[in-house]
Order: sequence, then C-alpha cells, then structure tokens
Amino acid sequence: MKASRYLKIASFFIVLGTAGTGYIIMSSSGFSRFNTKEYELIIHDATGLSSRSRVYMAGVPVGKVEEIYLEDGRARIKIAVLRDMEIRRGSRISRRSSSLLGTAMLYLEPGPVSEALLPAGSVIGADNEDPSLMETASDILRELQSNQMALLTISLETFNSIAKKIDQRLEEEQDRILRILESAALITERVDRLLASREEDISMSLMDIRLAMANIRQISDEVAQGRGNLGQVIYDDRIYNSLLSTIEETEKAVVKLQGVLDGAGEFVNRASGIGIMVDSRASYGFNSSNVRAGASLRLEPASGDRWYRVGINGAPDGVNSRLVTTTSSGGITTTEDKTETRYSFSVDAELARRFGIVTIRGGLLESSAGIGVDIQPLRQLAVSAEVFKFRTGAPPNLRGTVTVYPFFNPDANNPLNWIYLQGGIYDALHADRDLFLGGGLRFSDRDIRGMVGLAASAAAAR
Repeated sequence: MKASRYLKIASFFIVLGTAGTGYIIMSSSGFSRFNTKEYELIIHDATGLSSRSRVYMAGVPVGKVEEIYLEDGRARIKIAVLRDMEIRRGSRISRRSSSLLGTAMLYLEPGPVSEALLPAGSVIGADNEDPSLMETASDILRELQSNQMALLTISLETFNSIAKKIDQRLEEEQDRILRILESAALITERVDRLLASREEDISMSLMDIRLAMANIRQISDEVAQGRGNLGQVIYDDRIYNSLLSTIEETEKAVVKLQGVLDGAGEFVNRASGIGIMVDSRASYGFNSSNVRAGASLRLEPASGDRWYRVGINGAPDGVNSRLVTTTSSGGITTTEDKTETRYSFSVDAELARRFGIVTIRGGLLESSAGIGVDIQPLRQLAVSAEVFKFRTGAPPNLRGTVTVYPFFNPDANNPLNWIYLQGGIYDALHADRDLFLGGGLRFSDRDIRGMVGLAASAAAAR
C-alpha cells in the first residue's frame, strides 16, 4: 500500500516536471543552446559583467554572457547570440554601465554589410569601455564640491564688504566728533569776547561753559585712548576678532563638508553591485485545505554565486491552547474541555551558495534549523528539496517543490515576467502529507528603484 502511494507521488512529480519542461521549451523566447551561437571577445575591464549580463544591439537584447575568465591579464568573455543574427567582420562590442549599482551590459555594433560573415567561435573586436556611472557620480560630487567652494568665496567677500562698511562708518563718526570740537572752540572764542565786555553779567554762565568744555575735552581724551562706549566702538579689536572667528568657523564647515562628500562617495562604492529582490507567494494544500502565504527579501551580490534571504510565513497549523473548566451546581459537577487554535507566524533566514545549476542553502526554515538544495537546469524551471523541523521520535518535515517561471525575462517590459507557479508535497515523510499548488510574484532591484523614484516624486509634490 505504501509503495503504491510513493509510486503515485513520483508519477505526479515526473508528469508535472515533464509538462513544465515541454511548455517552457515550446514557449520560451529567451536564449538557450538550441537558438544561439557562441563568440568570444577580449576586454581590459569586465567590471559589472556576470553570466546574467545581456548583449544588446540597437537597444534590443540579442544575446547573453556565457562565461568570463582571466587570460594574460585581460578578461576573455564567451557570449551566445541568436542564430539569425548576422555577425560580420568589422563588428565591435563595447561594455556599457546599466545602473548605479555597478551592473553593466555589452553593446554590439554590427559590421558593414559588404564584409563576410564571421563564423561561430571567432573573436569579436572590443572598443574602449564607456565611463561607468560611478565615475559620473564622482564627477557630480566634484562639481558639487566646486560649487560649495565658490559659495564660500562669495560669503567671504560679503564679510569683507561688511567690514569695510563698518570701518567707513567709524571714520564718519570720528569726523563728526572733530567738527563738534571745532564748533566748541569757536564758541569758546565768542564767550571770551563776551566776557571781556560783560564779565560781571555772565560770570556764572562762563563757569558753566568752561565746565562743559572740560567735559568735552575729557570725552575727546577718552575717545583717543579707546575708553568709554564711543572709544571702544572706534578702537576695540573685538569686531576684528569676531570677523576672524567667523572665517575660522567657515573653514571648519568646509572641512566637514569635504568629509560628507568623501563619505557619500564611499557609500556609493559600497552600495554598488548588490541586487535586491522582493518575493510574495501563496499556496493551497489539497489534503489539509489550508492556505499558506509568505513574503521575503533576497540580497544577491553582482557575482551571482550566492544570495541571502530573510522572510516571514503564515503558519495555518496555528498554536493550540487547552482550557478545562469545572462547574458545580446542585450537587452536579460539569466539566468543559475547550481547545483553541490561534494563527501564528514563522521566520526564514537563509544563506545560499550556487554551483552551476545546483544551489545549496541552509539556515532557518519556518523558525527551525534546516537545509535545502535547488536544481535549476533552465532559467524557467527549478526543482527544490528542503528538510527542517527535526524532532525527537518523529521524522523531520521533507518538502519538495517544482517552480515554473512561464514568462520569465528580467530584461523585458512585460508586467507578467516575474510571475511564477509552484507545486509539490509538504511533510512527505508523514502519513498526513499534503499536496499543494500555488504561485507568487517577484520584484527585481530595477523595479524597486522605479517605485522608490515614484515615491520620492510624490513626496516632493506635497
């Protein structure tokens, strides 16, 4: 009986895998060994290129990078282009940047029509690489630094103009004081003449005037010696010291600004080459009638040989809690036993390493230690097996999954290109195993950057 059930399960996977593979081969519009031919090229710098990079001509993808390796200090690259492409002698290929994250693509310039066709396996000439977006970002940072220095120069000129106006105002006030002194001297002469003619009548007034003259001379001396409010305004060095302090603080601000610009450049360098993918999925179990859903975030370096994933999943099995209530009334005892199932969540955290078409991963699967292996013979098909929830006295949870990407093409504008379908078996080693079928949707880093740009534009519009 058990052998018959395992035979049915194996037949299910074979039929599903065969049907998926046939459908993908018949409907795929990508690049495979059946519809491409190989060429080679040699370039000095392969930064940003990987086995996922595309070859474009006139903005249309016509091929992909198959292999990159080092030979005599230069990068030798194998590419596969569509068989119907006519590659002639004189064709050129150049590397061009495709994003701020450091990724790049190859751009094919066809040779003259008059030239002979270039046989498969030949070496295509390579042009000088375009400047990367990182170099463009560095130029922008340098331009920003230059603009900030020009602004600082204007500020210093403004401070210098203010200082000149202060000096001019002080000179005007000093001239005014001198005119007052001259007027006082003239008044003194006139008073002396009046005293000579009417000394008895104005003796008291003359004394007051002399006292006033003495006060005026005292004020003049204090001004000349830098004492008093007016003297401090004219001769005090605090205004000069304040201006000098302002210039020093401005120089410190320039140093801090330089540090911020250097930090921004370092941040851009560290952020380059990291791909981001957001995944959301759901599936239905036929035996348990449960719906499982989850979401995850995957980070993948530009090398493409590893990735890191964190996620959260719904746990439809829930958490059980038991409540026993005993009631006595009229000598009769009643016992009520109630079990409640609450919905809960589980966490995923995986590290993965890719070896060709095989990927080995491990970490937390549904909040328990586990390992898994993925086999992906085609871009549109993947077969996975996972073992987790190791328990004493019971077998672990063995989950097998077949994933099909019917419209997968990361370089196309088709909104359905990130949709995928899944089917498989959950808890295969248990008697109450569950067959499930579902699907999901993934967003690449290019789509996420587009959404971030829209969010920033909406915030600016507010």
